Amino acid sequence: MTAQQPTQPRDAASVVLARASRGGYEILMTRRPDAMRFMGGMHVFPGGAVDVSDASDAVAEVSALSREDAASLLSEPPELALAILCCAVRELFEEAGILLARTREGQPVDPARVRDLFVPLRDEVAHDAVAFATFCRRERLVLATDRLVPHGRLVTPAISPIRFDARYFVTPLPDGQVVVADPGEVTETVWAQPAEAVRLGAEGRLNVPIPTMAILEALMQAPVLRDLLDGTFARGRVRVRRLSPLVSCVLAPNPGPMTGPGTNTYVVGDGGVVIVDPAVPDPVYVDAVVRRAREAGGCRMVLLTHLHPDHTQGAEVVAGQLDCAVGAWEGVAGAISYVTEALSDEQRIRAGGATLRALHTPGHASHHLCFLMEEESALLAGDVVAGAGTVVIAPPDGDMSDYLATLRRLRSLGLSRIYPGHGPTVDDPGAKLDEYIAHRLERETQVLDSLARGDTTIPRMVSRIYSEVPVHLHPVAELSVLAHLEMLEKAGRVRRQGEDWTPVTA
Repeated sequence: MTAQQPTQPRDAASVVLARASRGGYEILMTRRPDAMRFMGGMHVFPGGAVDVSDASDAVAEVSALSREDAASLLSEPPELALAILCCAVRELFEEAGILLARTREGQPVDPARVRDLFVPLRDEVAHDAVAFATFCRRERLVLATDRLVPHGRLVTPAISPIRFDARYFVTPLPDGQVVVADPGEVTETVWAQPAEAVRLGAEGRLNVPIPTMAILEALMQAPVLRDLLDGTFARGRVRVRRLSPLVSCVLAPNPGPMTGPGTNTYVVGDGGVVIVDPAVPDPVYVDAVVRRAREAGGCRMVLLTHLHPDHTQGAEVVAGQLDCAVGAWEGVAGAISYVTEALSDEQRIRAGGATLRALHTPGHASHHLCFLMEEESALLAGDVVAGAGTVVIAPPDGDMSDYLATLRRLRSLGLSRIYPGHGPTVDDPGAKLDEYIAHRLERETQVLDSLARGDTTIPRMVSRIYSEVPVHLHPVAELSVLAHLEMLEKAGRVRRQGEDWTPVTA
């Protein structure tokens, strides 16, 4: 499989429309038509890509927020920030028939006029932001961009052929308005509480993609609608949990397809700590990490399990605030300006009451380190082990034979607990590692069986092996199959010619 440059993500906006229900709140999910190229057949939130017209002066003139207000809210350049907000309002009207607007006199827009007069016009006015702005001026309306509360941002992984940089917003259902879905954009609407939507997704009764599931799981942490709508939760409430006398976890606000609920950042020790994988430069999150370290006597070193962005983007700012070194695998330490400590296999790093032993654990990344906390026989595993699901092995830096060797090395350590980079703590490490090894060996058997059936290209193998996996996730699956094929090629069991693979017969 020939490596390709990642597709540049398009700016996009999605709206979590919420209404009070049964002591909590429900959110609106819409099912996209099966024929849509991106997320076809999936239950998602209303939204779409930002159009160049969303940044026009005509739209800015009918927005409640100015470009400068939008820039302050989203920490984006003024023109882009307001375009994102206006796109969110426009797409919500286009797909769901909900109009976030008020009169120029500040009164709520009449819901009967929205339903009977405005919704029938949306095919004419909602596809183009300038036409939308003209409609608003004619009807003497102001777009209620000030009612959109930021609630996260997800970027489609680089391996996907279609990518979006999507900002999510929460807003209440306007009084009296009802959802009128556009049948060309939406085939089903569902109102559900976040926990209910997660359950229905897990049961297969809703077809919820991973990014949407991440947003739903984040919404579950805010059971009170008022907190969402006044921004108390959305502006970055960060969870800090004590997992043992020597280990605390700060969950980074970077949920996504590859990060699950977010990256786990660990603060280890008491009386001088080490911090493992400061993930993002989000100011609320950084403050929580720094505050926890200072409460425990300051920081001796920031440790990086590997250099993937979702584990490192907060490292420089955290280390700067705490005036401490940053350590990473010696093979890459010199390549990153803020990494000042080169760590070797079996090297010990001491914190207050804790001793961490660095273990070179390639597979997910050639430069990956895990850290064994000797006092607890516990492993800070980075991306070698996930608390839920499996780990992506993506060539060329990911190597399946190295990964299996790493799993077997960790299995021999007699671990009592694993603290993964993503997901919940693993309390039965032996069973988890056995499961991981068995899963990879089973996948190897499936690859060989697919080859024996005449599937010579990776896409054909993925179609057979991952037939129950949504098509938009197949690019990730292709990387996993490639990793298995490269391992088999090293062992002399398969050969490749161009894009084709064939088994080697005895």
